[in-house]
Amino acid sequence: MNVWSNIEVSNKDPEVKRINQFEQQLGTLPNNICQIRELITRFEGCHFKVRQHLYHIKSAISHLQPPINPDSIGKNHIRQGADAWKNDKSQRSRMGQQYIEVIKSWLKDASDRPSIIIDDEIASKPIHKWLGTKEHAKERLVRLLLARLTWDWTTYETLLSGNQKRDLEYQICRMDICHYAFPSNLDSILKGIGSMQAVAGFEGCGSFNADVKTFLKHEFDLLNEWLETLISDEQPEKADVIKRWLIACLCKTIKEQVELPDLICGFET
Repeated sequence: MNVWSNIEVSNKDPEVKRINQFEQQLGTLPNNICQIRELITRFEGCHFKVRQHLYHIKSAISHLQPPINPDSIGKNHIRQGADAWKNDKSQRSRMGQQYIEVIKSWLKDASDRPSIIIDDEIASKPIHKWLGTKEHAKERLVRLLLARLTWDWTTYETLLSGNQKRDLEYQICRMDICHYAFPSNLDSILKGIGSMQAVAGFEGCGSFNADVKTFLKHEFDLLNEWLETLISDEQPEKADVIKRWLIACLCKTIKEQVELPDLICGFET
């Protein structure tokens, strides 16, 4: 996994170059530090648990000990199969799996016995009406959406058109159950597919609202203050040097995800 894969930035970016150079000076890092860096790589400002995730990462940096194994992240996501929802306390996978069953029934791909009981909240939504008459172009987009929701990237790649309905395809690409706007954004996408039109004001992966930006801007400032404190130590211990690097990685991630103009303390160009 590219450590900067959760932000859209070139390795030639001046701050990324300085942070990477700083990392090289640290030498070989132990597994616990690598796991914290991976947690930063997995951080998404648009996740519905953004506050909780950031708290855990900051705590991990402070103690240089990750709270969880990064490999366990997403173990209850619907991409893990039709039964993954059973251990998901957030209930998002349960809701996502119900949507999948209803969408498959529109495609007529559903079995006579769905893998999950459809509750009243989902059953009351006119999903079949939103999607409308079944036709080839629309069916391709629905299957593309199912592949995206379940992280079936092989199928997803084969279904991409590249030309037809590119805006709507891009919105489907940005659809996941972990986004803060789910399930309203999924309802919007289904309506968009039904009308074969991109959704106005769509909130998908990589988007952020004013509340999220305000929160992350404040956290960015606090992290910069933490960095400034560590930098002021003229003879820092190795642990504090590692913390400087991890905080800078987190700062850069937040900065790019919510488009902040601020500089990262100690890593200015």
